[in-house]
Amino acid sequence: MMMIPLLLLLANRPSVQSGPQPDDPSSPAHAPRLSAEDKAILSDVVRLQTDLGEDLWPGYGRASIPIILYNERYEFLIGETTPPPPWVVVESDSFGGNPYYRRDSSNPQAFAVPVGTGWAGSLTSFEAINRGGPMKMMKITREYYVSLVHHEMFHAFQASRGEDHFRQAGRAYSAEARYPGKDKGFMSAWDKEGAVLAVALNANDDATRRRAVREFLQVRDARRAQAALSPDLLAFERELEWLEGLAKYVEFRLHDLVRARRVELADPTPPPASPYWHQADMFRLAKRLGQQNGDLRFYLSGMAQARVLDRLSPGWKEKAMEAGVYLEDLLRATLESE
Repeated sequence: MMMIPLLLLLANRPSVQSGPQPDDPSSPAHAPRLSAEDKAILSDVVRLQTDLGEDLWPGYGRASIPIILYNERYEFLIGETTPPPPWVVVESDSFGGNPYYRRDSSNPQAFAVPVGTGWAGSLTSFEAINRGGPMKMMKITREYYVSLVHHEMFHAFQASRGEDHFRQAGRAYSAEARYPGKDKGFMSAWDKEGAVLAVALNANDDATRRRAVREFLQVRDARRAQAALSPDLLAFERELEWLEGLAKYVEFRLHDLVRARRVELADPTPPPASPYWHQADMFRLAKRLGQQNGDLRFYLSGMAQARVLDRLSPGWKEKAMEAGVYLEDLLRATLESE
């Protein structure tokens, strides 16, 4: 699921722009087929999975992951050859020379969505995300949007490769209402965890990084003991760091690979060394992790742990899809191997 509340607002708020209104069939909000821009973006998404997917995550580059983009009227499905009803082929159009499908959009989800016996990564369309935003300067770039599509595709990958883990993470949300996320002392301790994780990410050597990881785990253990978290609340933290933290990690890792390989995208603007969305995420991690609402802190804490594991334990992904394996456990094992 997407992390940034603004993006969710943009995806769901009524259109206030001039020109065709949302109930007008000529409006992009009700377009009955993919636009040329949709197709250009999807071409980048597919190409990056093929070219960089195995470096992004073992098996991801070879995985068959359908993609759903949706507007206010329709959902569009590509990469699936025989989807069940109510999906119907989009007549007189294709993507990459292949047919794609459409269904009425009733309750679209930015997440992993079941299609037949498999899973698709689903996200609101690029135009819908940026349409009628309350802060025009916050409109997202095509490069960032491509990473968001991969975020949702990775959820589909998690569902197919780590099904038990994925289902456990879904069940963990049942504890959210009882999570003491608004307690001031609890929030302050989370802030400290984020600050120490930021130190680990920015360290210039592994010795400093390991010291920061050790401190992070100590602060985490003390916070949990102080709050007397029940097993289901502990699971809420761990499972969501696995679920959303890893998908957030994919966003960061994909940007790193695009820059390192100098991959050219359809977006004419070269990806910056440190895009604004990464800067904003890192600020929230280092300064305001405890202030994040709902499950948003877990996107950042999980992403940071995964990126630290990249530096300290390059083979960590081999176990990460197994049920009962959590990012903090992999960090603990890394320290024990010293």
